[in-house]
Amino acid sequence: MSLIVIWILIACALSSCTSITTPDQQSLTLPQISPETTIDDCLKTLDRLHVNYERVKDWTTPEGCGIKQTVRINHSAIEWNHRTLMSCHLATIVWDFETKIVQPAAQRNLGQRVRKMSNAGSYNCRGKIGGRLNQLSQHSFGLALDVTEFELNNGVNISVLNDWNNKGAKGAFLHEVAKGACKIFNVVITPNRNLEHRDHIHLDIGSSYKICGY
Repeated sequence: MSLIVIWILIACALSSCTSITTPDQQSLTLPQISPETTIDDCLKTLDRLHVNYERVKDWTTPEGCGIKQTVRINHSAIEWNHRTLMSCHLATIVWDFETKIVQPAAQRNLGQRVRKMSNAGSYNCRGKIGGRLNQLSQHSFGLALDVTEFELNNGVNISVLNDWNNKGAKGAFLHEVAKGACKIFNVVITPNRNLEHRDHIHLDIGSSYKICGY
């Protein structure tokens, strides 16, 4: 056994070879974002889920932005505030988010179902916060969605801007939604992260790392 290997074993014994994680960055090991699903298979999934969508031609910009397997979502499991361009795979994940996380959290905390979910968009050819176009955001590929507000069946609105720090049921709902989103998105960024996210929850499936900032 080489001396280097011996030292490695000693170091592991002393440290138990454990890694320290924070609530903000829980794991750097992720499953693949998606198997190599064809656009036909993805569209069949949207059809099966009864998502109302339009297929849009893929494109690429000189900066490297653009969406593969592009769709425009008109209506998902929950009504949206406007039609939104994104990758087909993101659309399937958002459907899971709506049905398996948002609606159960609304029922538990507010005794109501959500009838509308508002977002500030998905596709946007831009750099990361404070970054240049050589550090493209996942919005640049239609792989991220910024959720801003929820409207309940009884007409009550819950907004990230106004209710994230609410000590009652509205705040509990938003925090449960963000925590649940961490199970299915690679990156979840909330107002806890910085002022740039004070009015929305950023959800993305494109990043190669895991951030969970609920």
